[in-house]
Amino acid sequence: MIKFFRHIRQRLLSESKLSKYMLYAIGEIILVVIGILIALSINNWNTERQNDIKGTVYLEGIRNDLIHDTEFIKTLIPRYQDRYRDFRGLDSLVRIGSDSIFYIYFQKIRRFSYQTYTFYPRIGSYASLVSENSTALISNDSLSKQLKNIYEIQYVRIGTLGQELDDMATHISWERRLDYRQELKDFEHQDFDALFADLGEMHRNVGKYRIRMKKLLVILEECIEAIDKELENESTP
Repeated sequence: MIKFFRHIRQRLLSESKLSKYMLYAIGEIILVVIGILIALSINNWNTERQNDIKGTVYLEGIRNDLIHDTEFIKTLIPRYQDRYRDFRGLDSLVRIGSDSIFYIYFQKIRRFSYQTYTFYPRIGSYASLVSENSTALISNDSLSKQLKNIYEIQYVRIGTLGQELDDMATHISWERRLDYRQELKDFEHQDFDALFADLGEMHRNVGKYRIRMKKLLVILEECIEAIDKELENESTP
Protein backbone atom coordinates (compact mmCIF):
# COMPACT_ATOMS: atom_id res chain seq x y z
CA MET A 1 0.00 0.00 0.00
CA ILE A 2 2.85 2.40 0.86
CA LYS A 3 4.61 1.58 -2.46
CA PHE A 4 1.34 2.22 -4.28
CA PHE A 5 0.99 5.75 -2.86
CA ARG A 6 4.68 6.46 -3.45
CA HIS A 7 4.28 5.45 -7.08
CA ILE A 8 1.36 7.84 -7.52
CA ARG A 9 3.32 10.73 -5.96
CA GLN A 10 6.30 10.12 -8.22
CA ARG A 11 4.13 9.92 -11.34
CA LEU A 12 2.36 13.18 -10.55
CA LEU A 13 5.64 14.96 -9.88
CA SER A 14 7.23 13.62 -13.09
CA GLU A 15 4.24 14.85 -15.09
CA SER A 16 4.51 18.31 -13.47
CA LYS A 17 0.91 18.12 -12.34
CA LEU A 18 1.46 20.20 -9.21
CA SER A 19 -2.22 20.98 -8.50
CA LYS A 20 -3.15 17.32 -8.69
CA TYR A 21 -0.16 16.44 -6.54
CA MET A 22 -1.25 18.94 -3.88
CA LEU A 23 -4.75 17.51 -3.88
CA TYR A 24 -3.33 14.04 -3.61
CA ALA A 25 -1.02 15.11 -0.75
CA ILE A 26 -3.93 16.65 1.13
CA GLY A 27 -5.99 13.51 0.57
CA GLU A 28 -3.13 11.36 1.84
CA ILE A 29 -2.83 13.49 4.97
CA ILE A 30 -6.56 13.18 5.57
CA LEU A 31 -6.33 9.41 5.22
CA VAL A 32 -3.43 9.30 7.70
CA VAL A 33 -5.37 11.45 10.18
CA ILE A 34 -8.45 9.25 9.79
CA GLY A 35 -6.29 6.18 10.38
CA ILE A 36 -4.83 7.71 13.54
CA LEU A 37 -8.28 8.66 14.82
CA ILE A 38 -9.57 5.15 14.16
CA ALA A 39 -6.58 3.66 15.96
CA LEU A 40 -7.12 6.01 18.94
CA SER A 41 -10.81 5.16 19.02
CA ILE A 42 -10.06 1.45 19.06
CA ASN A 43 -7.46 1.95 21.78
CA ASN A 44 -9.88 4.03 23.87
CA TRP A 45 -12.59 1.46 23.38
CA ASN A 46 -10.26 -1.31 24.53
CA THR A 47 -9.19 0.76 27.55
CA GLU A 48 -12.79 1.51 28.51
CA ARG A 49 -13.73 -2.13 28.09
CA GLN A 50 -10.84 -3.24 30.30
CA ASN A 51 -11.79 -0.63 32.90
CA ASP A 52 -15.41 -1.80 32.82
CA ILE A 53 -14.31 -5.38 33.38
CA LYS A 54 -11.98 -4.33 36.19
CA GLY A 55 -14.69 -2.21 37.80
CA THR A 56 -17.10 -5.14 37.64
CA VAL A 57 -14.57 -7.41 39.34
CA TYR A 58 -14.12 -4.89 42.15
CA LEU A 59 -17.87 -4.46 42.60
CA GLU A 60 -18.43 -8.21 42.72
CA GLY A 61 -15.68 -8.56 45.33
CA ILE A 62 -17.09 -5.73 47.43
CA ARG A 63 -20.56 -7.21 47.13
CA ASN A 64 -19.34 -10.58 48.42
CA ASP A 65 -17.59 -8.86 51.34
CA LEU A 66 -20.72 -6.90 52.24
CA ILE A 67 -22.88 -10.02 52.10
CA HIS A 68 -20.48 -11.74 54.46
CA ASP A 69 -20.63 -8.73 56.80
CA THR A 70 -24.45 -8.66 56.80
CA GLU A 71 -24.59 -12.35 57.66
CA PHE A 72 -22.07 -11.82 60.45
CA ILE A 73 -24.03 -8.88 61.87
CA LYS A 74 -27.26 -10.90 61.79
CA THR A 75 -25.65 -13.49 64.06
CA LEU A 76 -24.32 -10.80 66.42
CA ILE A 77 -27.48 -8.74 66.92
CA PRO A 78 -29.43 -11.46 68.84
CA ARG A 79 -26.41 -12.08 71.06
CA TYR A 80 -26.13 -8.41 71.90
CA GLN A 81 -29.85 -8.23 72.54
CA ASP A 82 -29.47 -11.03 75.09
CA ARG A 83 -26.46 -9.35 76.68
CA TYR A 84 -28.24 -6.02 76.80
CA ARG A 85 -31.22 -7.64 78.54
CA ASP A 86 -28.92 -9.28 81.11
CA PHE A 87 -27.06 -6.04 81.70
CA ARG A 88 -30.30 -4.11 82.05
CA GLY A 89 -31.55 -6.52 84.72
CA LEU A 90 -28.30 -6.33 86.66
CA ASP A 91 -28.08 -2.57 86.30
CA SER A 92 -31.61 -2.16 87.61
CA LEU A 93 -30.80 -4.17 90.73
CA VAL A 94 -27.67 -2.12 91.33
CA ARG A 95 -29.45 1.20 90.83
CA ILE A 96 -32.18 0.45 93.38
CA GLY A 97 -29.79 -1.28 95.77
CA SER A 98 -31.92 -4.42 95.74
CA ASP A 99 -30.90 -7.32 97.95
CA SER A 100 -31.76 -9.59 95.03
CA ILE A 101 -28.19 -9.06 93.94
CA PHE A 102 -27.21 -11.38 96.79
CA TYR A 103 -28.52 -14.27 94.73
CA ILE A 104 -26.40 -13.46 91.70
CA TYR A 105 -22.99 -15.05 91.99
CA PHE A 106 -20.07 -12.88 90.95
CA GLN A 107 -18.94 -15.46 88.43
CA LYS A 108 -22.23 -14.93 86.61
CA ILE A 109 -21.79 -11.17 86.85
CA ARG A 110 -18.31 -11.57 85.43
CA ARG A 111 -19.67 -13.32 82.36
CA PHE A 112 -21.68 -10.20 81.61
CA SER A 113 -18.44 -8.34 80.96
CA TYR A 114 -17.06 -10.77 78.39
CA GLN A 115 -16.62 -9.19 74.97
CA THR A 116 -16.41 -12.04 72.50
CA TYR A 117 -18.70 -10.85 69.73
CA THR A 118 -16.83 -7.92 68.22
CA PHE A 119 -17.68 -7.14 64.59
CA TYR A 120 -14.71 -7.22 62.23
CA PRO A 121 -15.66 -6.36 58.64
CA ARG A 122 -14.10 -7.67 55.46
CA ILE A 123 -12.43 -4.74 53.71
CA GLY A 124 -10.09 -6.49 51.25
CA SER A 125 -11.81 -5.64 47.97
CA TYR A 126 -12.46 -2.00 48.85
CA ALA A 127 -8.94 -1.59 50.24
CA SER A 128 -7.52 -2.90 46.95
CA LEU A 129 -9.74 -0.50 45.00
CA VAL A 130 -8.39 2.45 47.00
CA SER A 131 -4.75 1.33 47.15
CA GLU A 132 -4.64 0.89 43.38
CA ASN A 133 -6.18 4.35 42.83
CA SER A 134 -9.07 2.72 41.00
CA THR A 135 -12.01 4.40 42.73
CA ALA A 136 -12.80 6.19 39.46
CA LEU A 137 -13.79 2.79 38.04
CA ILE A 138 -16.99 3.09 40.10
CA SER A 139 -18.68 5.51 37.72
CA ASN A 140 -21.95 5.63 39.65
CA ASP A 141 -21.46 8.63 41.96
CA SER A 142 -24.28 7.63 44.31
CA LEU A 143 -22.88 4.12 44.73
CA SER A 144 -19.37 5.47 45.17
CA LYS A 145 -20.61 7.71 48.02
CA GLN A 146 -22.39 4.77 49.63
CA LEU A 147 -19.21 2.71 49.62
CA LYS A 148 -17.15 5.59 50.98
CA ASN A 149 -19.67 6.11 53.77
CA ILE A 150 -19.61 2.41 54.74
CA TYR A 151 -15.88 1.79 54.65
CA GLU A 152 -14.54 5.15 55.73
CA ILE A 153 -17.20 6.28 58.21
CA GLN A 154 -19.58 3.56 59.40
CA TYR A 155 -16.97 0.81 59.78
CA VAL A 156 -14.60 3.20 61.53
CA ARG A 157 -17.28 4.23 64.01
CA ILE A 158 -18.41 0.72 64.87
CA GLY A 159 -14.79 -0.42 64.99
CA THR A 160 -13.97 2.32 67.51
CA LEU A 161 -16.93 1.40 69.72
CA GLY A 162 -16.05 -2.29 69.44
CA GLN A 163 -12.50 -1.53 70.57
CA GLU A 164 -13.87 0.43 73.53
CA LEU A 165 -15.97 -2.58 74.51
CA ASP A 166 -12.95 -4.88 74.19
CA ASP A 167 -10.85 -2.56 76.36
CA MET A 168 -13.62 -2.23 78.94
CA ALA A 169 -14.09 -6.01 79.09
CA THR A 170 -10.36 -6.47 79.64
CA HIS A 171 -10.41 -3.80 82.34
CA ILE A 172 -13.32 -5.40 84.18
CA SER A 173 -11.90 -8.91 83.88
CA TRP A 174 -8.43 -7.97 85.13
CA GLU A 175 -8.78 -4.86 87.23
CA ARG A 176 -11.83 -6.21 89.07
CA ARG A 177 -10.80 -9.84 89.28
CA LEU A 178 -10.33 -9.63 93.07
CA ASP A 179 -13.93 -8.51 93.46
CA TYR A 180 -15.13 -11.72 91.86
CA ARG A 181 -13.32 -13.83 94.45
CA GLN A 182 -15.09 -12.31 97.39
CA GLU A 183 -17.96 -13.99 99.11
CA LEU A 184 -21.40 -12.46 99.17
CA LYS A 185 -21.37 -12.87 102.92
CA ASP A 186 -21.93 -9.55 104.69
CA PHE A 187 -22.32 -7.98 101.27
CA GLU A 188 -22.60 -4.20 101.08
CA HIS A 189 -23.46 -2.45 97.84
CA GLN A 190 -20.97 0.35 98.39
CA ASP A 191 -18.13 -2.17 98.66
CA PHE A 192 -18.43 -2.78 94.96
CA ASP A 193 -19.40 0.64 93.64
CA ALA A 194 -16.43 0.72 91.24
CA LEU A 195 -17.27 -2.70 89.82
CA PHE A 196 -20.92 -1.87 89.31
CA ALA A 197 -20.02 1.48 87.79
CA ASP A 198 -17.88 -0.34 85.22
CA LEU A 199 -20.64 -2.83 84.51
CA GLY A 200 -23.12 0.02 84.14
CA GLU A 201 -20.87 1.69 81.59
CA MET A 202 -20.51 -1.63 79.80
CA HIS A 203 -24.30 -1.91 79.73
CA ARG A 204 -24.68 1.50 78.08
CA ASN A 205 -22.02 0.79 75.47
CA VAL A 206 -23.48 -2.63 74.66
CA GLY A 207 -26.77 -0.85 74.00
CA LYS A 208 -25.05 1.65 71.69
CA TYR A 209 -23.25 -1.14 69.88
CA ARG A 210 -26.48 -3.10 69.36
CA ILE A 211 -28.27 -0.07 67.92
CA ARG A 212 -25.36 0.84 65.68
CA MET A 213 -25.19 -2.69 64.28
CA LYS A 214 -28.91 -2.60 63.46
CA LYS A 215 -28.49 0.70 61.60
CA LEU A 216 -25.38 -0.58 59.84
CA LEU A 217 -27.23 -3.68 58.67
CA VAL A 218 -29.80 -1.50 56.89
CA ILE A 219 -27.06 0.57 55.25
CA LEU A 220 -25.24 -2.55 54.02
CA GLU A 221 -28.38 -4.13 52.60
CA GLU A 222 -29.22 -0.92 50.72
CA CYS A 223 -25.71 -0.80 49.28
CA ILE A 224 -25.84 -4.45 48.18
CA GLU A 225 -29.10 -3.70 46.39
CA ALA A 226 -27.48 -0.70 44.67
CA ILE A 227 -24.53 -2.85 43.58
CA ASP A 228 -26.88 -5.49 42.17
CA LYS A 229 -28.62 -2.82 40.08
CA GLU A 230 -25.29 -1.45 38.86
CA LEU A 231 -24.03 -4.89 37.86
CA GLU A 232 -27.31 -5.59 36.09
CA ASN A 233 -27.02 -2.32 34.14
CA GLU A 234 -23.44 -3.14 33.15
CA SER A 235 -24.46 -6.58 31.87
CA THR A 236 -27.26 -5.11 29.75
CA PRO A 237 -26.01 -4.40 26.19
